[in-house]
Amino acid sequence: MSDNQNSGKERKYYTAGEGKPPIFVQAIIDNKRMSAVDFFHITDAYLDWDKAGNDAAVLEPLIIFLSKWGDELIFAFDDMMAELLYSLDTKKIARDIYKDADFSGDDFLYTRCVALVNSKRFYNDVVKGRRKMKANLGFEAILYVPGLAWARLHDRNSKDYPHVTEFCYETMSNVEGWSTQEGQGEINDGEH
Repeated sequence: MSDNQNSGKERKYYTAGEGKPPIFVQAIIDNKRMSAVDFFHITDAYLDWDKAGNDAAVLEPLIIFLSKWGDELIFAFDDMMAELLYSLDTKKIARDIYKDADFSGDDFLYTRCVALVNSKRFYNDVVKGRRKMKANLGFEAILYVPGLAWARLHDRNSKDYPHVTEFCYETMSNVEGWSTQEGQGEINDGEH
């Protein structure tokens, strides 16, 4: 009996070529799931920080990339973004940022977005408490990328975006993260 028969799964092979998505993107599209590693690879590669100060220009290469390869990639990106933001939605991280001061849920969400555009290492350092984010920083614009990419792909209004993520990233949606627990685990290579 071959390994394929033992596992019950058919092994898939992806090939590179003109007009085809990169191999890792083919796997995301096929699985309809993106890993955190893939998410950070994409944001590292497709955010244009030479245009810092103009969020739309910073995000434009990412929007182009996602819209080029279709709904499955856009939805997988949106799902992973929501999951990562949800994991940062903890009392401990909020306390590290705001100390005992009052804060708005929107401000905390936009501050959490900063961790998504600064690399997997930055994100993990925030989750583990090795790095403290600053209350006066935010990158709300990343939240609109999936809708904008979908709208561009379909020549529609981004308000018509049809996908709903499994995780809600709004502040205090992570009930467990706001209980007495001190947070979640870091993202490792190959983990979601």
